[in-house]
Amino acid sequence: MRPDKLVNIHTHLHAGMDVPARVREWESHGCVKSVVLADSRYWQPPRSTYLGNEGVLKWMREFPDLVVGMGNVELGPEMGSPDDVSRLRDRGFRGLKLEMPARPYDDDRYMPLYERAEQLGMPVLFHTGWVIRLGEEDRGGGRSSEAMRAFTLDRIARNFPGLQVIGSHLGMPHAEEALTLLDGMPNVHFDISWDAADRTFISRLKRALAPFPGADWDDPDQNPALRYFEKIPFGTDDSSVGDWLPVAEELLDYLHVPAERRQDFYWRNADRIFGWNL
Repeated sequence: MRPDKLVNIHTHLHAGMDVPARVREWESHGCVKSVVLADSRYWQPPRSTYLGNEGVLKWMREFPDLVVGMGNVELGPEMGSPDDVSRLRDRGFRGLKLEMPARPYDDDRYMPLYERAEQLGMPVLFHTGWVIRLGEEDRGGGRSSEAMRAFTLDRIARNFPGLQVIGSHLGMPHAEEALTLLDGMPNVHFDISWDAADRTFISRLKRALAPFPGADWDDPDQNPALRYFEKIPFGTDDSSVGDWLPVAEELLDYLHVPAERRQDFYWRNADRIFGWNL
């Protein structure tokens, strides 16, 4: 099915990318908001091609009605401050993207950042789960995917109930932690974005979200995926919307997700997180 409208809650732009062409691609599929994540210095050139705050800000200004910027605050050795959060809000960023922490996300030293984001009404999207290697760039960096486990969001969500918390990639490979938080924390959401061509990841998603053997897949009491998609927003990561939509439909068909709940996934969940009233 074609969604009524589409919000992409997790996407990136890259140095050298034909951004106007990517924007036209988003719009061709009915995308009304695209949440573009600014990445930490760890991922910016020359290590990689992801854009940081300045790069994302450029395209926020170029396409103000469509591009919603999530600014990055550093969580590494040169840690950002609550005032950095305020400055990002003043520059037009609607939320935060956090990743590659030197310590677990729920470390005491990060709590003032989340407090300021809650005060300013800025949702925070955390990279959760495993993070890809950068080869030699990883050597001696002191970073570990363990610091980004889904359950590190538990303390944050409890301490800041007014903060909209979004974990990425269903916390893979710790999907059970992510699903527990989806059920137990009203202000926690997870996207299921990843490379649309990675069939191994899609198979893992199916396994993680599927009900127990012998369940009635059309019974919400036996198929929890029917309620999970009240809290899972659509996102593509680096893939195009056109590549992700058929994968999403395959997954939703497999899990017997009904049409009304699919609209939650495709745009309503993100709309509620950001309070847009689209």
